[in-house]
Amino acid sequence: MGQYQRILAAIDQSALSERVFATALGLAQTQGAHLHLAHCFTLPIPTNLDFGDRYRASAKEFLAIAQEQLDTNLEHTRQWLASLETQAQEAGVAVSWDWRGGEVGPQLCEIAHHYQADLIVIGRRGRGRIQAALLGSVSNYVLHHAHCSVLVVQNSEEKS
Repeated sequence: MGQYQRILAAIDQSALSERVFATALGLAQTQGAHLHLAHCFTLPIPTNLDFGDRYRASAKEFLAIAQEQLDTNLEHTRQWLASLETQAQEAGVAVSWDWRGGEVGPQLCEIAHHYQADLIVIGRRGRGRIQAALLGSVSNYVLHHAHCSVLVVQNSEEKS
């Protein structure tokens, strides 16, 4: 067996995430490791509750529409994760996946801890310093809070 036994790939549905998945899958193959796919999503928080004006509906109708949209998005995400699971299995890698809502950095660290990962593979979008300072950086959070090693896959399309 290799150095890493339990690799967590932090993925979303971006082009960079495809590279994160490919990197983690390749490592899992060469290390004989189990691969765990983790996807986190944030739930939108409404800043204006003028349901009647904005949505021409009552709060109850608005919430029903929001729930329907969330259900549709979650089903799409489940199918996407299942397709990645199939790709990993076809490559001969033992794989599992998890998804959670909430603040992404802390959720990824919690998943890694619960999964007992010895390596997290995560992408870095390469935001500039000002954007990173204002918006925060998930990869930076994970680097500073994870209990295990972290491999950061750089976004080659953007310069920081």
